[in-house]
Amino acid sequence: MPRVLITGINGFAGRHLTALLRGRGFDIAGIVHAVRDPGLTHRVEPADTPLIPADVTDLEALTRAVDAVRPEGVFHLAGLAHVPASDADPVRAFRVNALGSVNLLAAVAACGVHCRVLLVSSASVYGLVEPSAMPVREQAPFRPLSPYGASKAAAELMACQWPDREVEVVCVRPFNHTGPGQVSGFVCPDFARQLISIERGRHPPTIAVGNLDVVRDFSDVRDVVTGYLAAWERGRPGAVYNICSGVGRSVREVLDAMIELSGLRVRVEVVPERVRLADVPALIGSADALRTETGWQPSIPWRETLAAVLDDWRQRETEGGRREAGGG
Repeated sequence: MPRVLITGINGFAGRHLTALLRGRGFDIAGIVHAVRDPGLTHRVEPADTPLIPADVTDLEALTRAVDAVRPEGVFHLAGLAHVPASDADPVRAFRVNALGSVNLLAAVAACGVHCRVLLVSSASVYGLVEPSAMPVREQAPFRPLSPYGASKAAAELMACQWPDREVEVVCVRPFNHTGPGQVSGFVCPDFARQLISIERGRHPPTIAVGNLDVVRDFSDVRDVVTGYLAAWERGRPGAVYNICSGVGRSVREVLDAMIELSGLRVRVEVVPERVRLADVPALIGSADALRTETGWQPSIPWRETLAAVLDDWRQRETEGGRREAGGG
């Protein structure tokens, strides 16, 4: 099987992609940031997966890391993924997401091996889309409303015109995705964290929320990474593919479903600081291109996804309680 390199291997989607590729027999190595933040990274399984510390903003270090692996394929997942973080530090967002992607492609080209690269962009490049233009397709113009979305658009513009023909680039634009292992800065795990804390008696029966009326296209991360593999294996070089469910759900619907699954009775409180002023009212995508060209189909029911998120946070609460009891 091919030798592949995953940047951002210890991130949320990176760990799920690693499990998928390992199950398919791929020879995997990963690049991780030289300085790890325990709140944002997780253990990579299996434990013997080769991990190479490198910063994507450091071209020399990245080139050494890529040359050490000399991969036949690269899955470029590393990046600054949190929109509020990009708002707080737009320079860092561009340095990591845009320049980091250019560095990665340059590092692969410098190795002199034929390689196919999957660059993970984001549906945030679309920004504000008129209702009449939804479900949004890949031909829609860039209208990002955040430094995060703009930095991803910049990375795409460079990647899809990469001049070295030995480096084949395919781009994907995942829409919102969730699942077990996601940190609480995102909507579904944030709701789960609060609900399980209430369930365990650690918090009063009140859940703090932001704007519940926004509509998003949610998928399970495990379906999304199968889309990454499908695009890498069968997508056209230079092409861009949406990865999404094609179903719009309001955040209110998501919260109601999670409360129902938890079996709790809670009070919902809108907290002003959780409301984003520049939020896109609705964003729903079409994955027809990926389905037509690769045969990819999502397979995990939405309620099963939400139940998995809740169970993941139950496990975290249990493990956290054990550490506290043990003094660790």
